[in-house]
Amino acid sequence: MRIIDLTMSVSPDIKVFPGSPQPTFIAWSRFDVHKYDSEVVHMSTHTGTHMDAPSHFSPGSKSIDMISADRFLGSALLLRVPLKANETVQVSDIKGKIRKNDTVVLATGWEHSYEKDSYMKENPGLSGEAAKYLVERKVNAVAIDGPSIDPAYDPDFTAHNILLPAGVLVVENLCNLDKITKSRFTLVVTPLKLAGASGSPVRALAVL
Repeated sequence: MRIIDLTMSVSPDIKVFPGSPQPTFIAWSRFDVHKYDSEVVHMSTHTGTHMDAPSHFSPGSKSIDMISADRFLGSALLLRVPLKANETVQVSDIKGKIRKNDTVVLATGWEHSYEKDSYMKENPGLSGEAAKYLVERKVNAVAIDGPSIDPAYDPDFTAHNILLPAGVLVVENLCNLDKITKSRFTLVVTPLKLAGASGSPVRALAVL
């Protein structure tokens, strides 16, 4: 068994969605004074590698703590769809091998643009037609190696508004997808059980 960590490290310098706060880590206790170390963290629940709950774009629907835990571990299908800035995944790119309850992992290659200014401003994403197709296939979740499942130019968040109200979970900001050597693997994505929250940072692991 081989485990690959697909998770970004969260630090005060991590890139965040425009308008979101940079994470802040505050020392809360000191070992030399209190006999233990601890920290207080302030950040958006959609920081770094994270999961969107349906309530993120569908008020009144399930928040992250209401998602059944059996949806956090299961069969994943890796689809390599190389995309450039502002391009979108089309139905023709993903049609064929998707099974019911799959978590579809889209490797666009955009993770390698992380150091560029365009990472948050020109990211590729999922077309509306492809999002509808994935809902029709009854997938468990859709994950991507970019900051949003929607392309940066889409102010209407079309893919979010198709997937999440249909109960399809969304995972964003994956990394290390190049290290996965199989098209099918077990994916573990574990959000915090934050009551009423629209999302949560996750630890995402590929089990080969």
